[in-house]
Order: sequence, then structure tokens, then C-alpha cells
Amino acid sequence: MTSPTSTPRDTASLYHAAGTQAFPALLAVGISAAAWATLIVVGVAAVFGGLGLTVAIAMGQLGMVAVPVIAARMGRRHAQAIGLARAPWQYAVAAVLIGASTWYINVRLVELLQLRSETAALEQLVDESSLGITLLAIALAPAVCEEIVFRGVLLRGLATRFHATFAIALSALVFAAYHMNLVQLFPTFTLGCILGMVALRAASALPTMLAHFINNAIAVVIARGELPMLSNRDATGWLDRHPTLTLTGATALTVSGIAIAMVAPRAPAPRAEGVV
Repeated sequence: MTSPTSTPRDTASLYHAAGTQAFPALLAVGISAAAWATLIVVGVAAVFGGLGLTVAIAMGQLGMVAVPVIAARMGRRHAQAIGLARAPWQYAVAAVLIGASTWYINVRLVELLQLRSETAALEQLVDESSLGITLLAIALAPAVCEEIVFRGVLLRGLATRFHATFAIALSALVFAAYHMNLVQLFPTFTLGCILGMVALRAASALPTMLAHFINNAIAVVIARGELPMLSNRDATGWLDRHPTLTLTGATALTVSGIAIAMVAPRAPAPRAEGVV
């Protein structure tokens, strides 16, 4: 990201929301669409090749992230073009707080919208493989690959043309639609908005990768019943018995994370080294 200029368009953005290292908006949309299509093609091919769904998802994620990486290399753009830039340490703190709490808020949101009956497929996917493989495929791979595509490329590209608020909302909407699952639509949209704000403030997708990973990892561990003292399918864990207190605490952590990101120093403008 470069420092903000004095033009009227730039002053409408969220600090140095995009900068010269970002892809232009239309190209960013095209790269994101191609990445999405690649994920589907690779994932389907893996399934037809006899691989399990969990492994197929991980392979699809790797195929997806290859698209922006190749685009950056072909365009001789630096790593910042796909969101790989250092960010002040405060954003890591914000990411930990957000990632550790938003998963529970989204669980309660799903319950409020009465979508629990739609979660059977997700629960089956979480239980399909060992914990290690599941965390790699459903927590780590999406955290890295999806953040590069949706916050590193798409969001920053949109922010070169539109007001930051609109760019965040639009990229979050695409992020929600990408999951192609009703039960994930609202939770991923709200998460996408929060992560989008952090990514633009930090001028980096690295903090949002951390938040995304923590969010997914905790959700996987809880859904599998790996920590029965906290939560289990018999609803006898501490979180199950104290939903209001847990929701209050989760909300406080999420709000604290957002507040830290909002007052954290702006990330410095990227240097000219580090071609992807």
C-alpha cells in the first residue's frame, strides 16, 4: 500500500485502503472469479479421482490461491498485490481476539435464524477425517487461500475504485456467496465485513489469515467434541450451560478486537522489494 494522496477519491477511502500495489478493480474481480472457478474444477476432479471430500477441499483451495499468485508474477507485482505485507503488531492482537470470539457469535446467529437443520453436512465433513487433517483442510488452508483471494486481491482491488465501506460490504457478500451454503451465508458475511475492515486498516491480509484460522480451528475442535468440558453434543459443557455469559464475553472480545484495529497505527507503505 502507498501513502494516501490528497485527491478527493483517495480521501473517501479507509486510510491507504488500496494503493499502487493493488490490482485494478476489474482485474481483481476477474482474478477472484477465476480463482473460484479453479477451486471448483480442482475440487471436483479430486473427488472423481477417489479422494475424500476433506482432501478435495484442501486441493481446491491450493488451486484457487495459485491463480492470484500466478497473476501477480505475470504482472511483476510485489507480494503486497495479494495482501502479503507486514502489519503493526496491534493487528495480530486484534486478530486473536476476533478469531477467538466471532465463531461463537456466529453459532448463536445460526441458532437464531433456525438453520440448525442445515448443518448436518458440515458436521459430517468436520468428522470425516482425523483432527490434524481436518484442521489443515478446513482451518489452515481456507485461512491462507481465501484471505489472499478475498481480502488480499478482491477487497483491495475494489477499494481502488469504490469507497472503502462499499468495497468491504461487496467483498464480504462475495465471500458469503462463495461458501454456497445457506447456513454459512450470514455468518460469513459478518465475518467478512470485520476481516475486511482489519485488512484495509492493516494494509495486509496476514492479520486476517490469523483471525480466520483461529475462528475455523476453534469451530472445528468444538464441533468434533474434542473439548467436552467446554461443549459437547449432549449440551452439558460449560459453554452449553452458560450461553448468555458466553455470548456476552464473545461479543466483548470481538468488539475489543475491532476497537484495537481501529486505533492501531496505519501500516507503513510497502517497499519495492519482494516480487511474488
